[in-house]
Amino acid sequence: MFTHYYWKNKLYKLSNRDYLCDYSKIKSKKIDMTLSGRYLASYPNIQIPISEFDKYPLLTNIKELEELIKTKTLTKDEIIIGSGANGLLQNIIKILFKSKGNLITSFYSFDQAEYAVTSFDGLTKRVYTNNYNLDLNNVIKSIDKKTKMIYICNPNNPTGKFINSKNLIELSRKIKIPLVVDESGIEFTGKKGILELTKKLPKNLLILRSFSKAYGLANLRIGYLVCSKEFKEIYLKNITTNEYSGISCLIAKNILNSSEKYMKQNINQIIKEKVKMVNRLEEMGIYVVESYSNTIFTKTIFDNKFMKKLEKNNISVVPIYDRNNNLHIRIAIQDRDTNSMFIKKLNEIMKNKELILGKEEDEVIFNENIFSN
Repeated sequence: MFTHYYWKNKLYKLSNRDYLCDYSKIKSKKIDMTLSGRYLASYPNIQIPISEFDKYPLLTNIKELEELIKTKTLTKDEIIIGSGANGLLQNIIKILFKSKGNLITSFYSFDQAEYAVTSFDGLTKRVYTNNYNLDLNNVIKSIDKKTKMIYICNPNNPTGKFINSKNLIELSRKIKIPLVVDESGIEFTGKKGILELTKKLPKNLLILRSFSKAYGLANLRIGYLVCSKEFKEIYLKNITTNEYSGISCLIAKNILNSSEKYMKQNINQIIKEKVKMVNRLEEMGIYVVESYSNTIFTKTIFDNKFMKKLEKNNISVVPIYDRNNNLHIRIAIQDRDTNSMFIKKLNEIMKNKELILGKEEDEVIFNENIFSN
């Protein structure tokens, strides 16, 4: 996310960045706009007996959470609990990239998949977007004999763009390699995720979901994977079940058994704050990509001095560079007071018009569309 890409062709840039580029290393400032797991509603009443604290994750707790998720999602496939969607993603890559190979993902996307592939001496093909939308035709064209996996974040992080879930199911049926779709923020979209459209997944389609975003359990590191029985058998042969906390399983189970009003209140408050944020940014001349998630990505390009101005004003955001290494930023929606402080400080900074360089003109690559709209 912070470094330049070193090779490109018409469809994608080839990249091998590692965890040193991870934006989690950004120092948290007083006005921290990097945190995408904020919970703005009131948590339901959760009580965990202290007698649970000295136990390792119990198989019964894991199984109970798995079965509850199956009941809630109505899926006929298997559930695997993990240390957040990211922890599960890391493990999938451990399994699939033992003999190197390449990963295909969007140019703008959650970078943890690339970092993990790099650690196995693999490369990542970052497929260009068309006006920030991922072209699934170009994804297919980028596949070669060394491609081990396709990773698509939906809604996307950082742009907030959403791909019709039907198109992703169709994509999985057109290819033979594993397609991992990360639906960590699906609850914010108001759209149907893949699990709402099919109760039985194609065997090469794996779905990641998280308790970190809409459920507000980011610090507990708990998420789940929906996959075929065959893949679950492979996963359990290669990955320990002690990677996550049994306490996290108990709390996640409590959250799922609580009324959905808590989650919906959180989503509604975040969306309300997001609308206000977008309006304030555009009043300042900062344009953003239409977002279906709890984050905002700027179309506006900034001078590199802009980041120093933010730091001086005790603000942290996520810097993101486009294909020409122009600076954009990702803003995660926070509580009302933090958002207000951010807008106030940003408005003062933006009086210096030289900090804005313009908007990215995204190159459109025309292809015959084999997917429905």
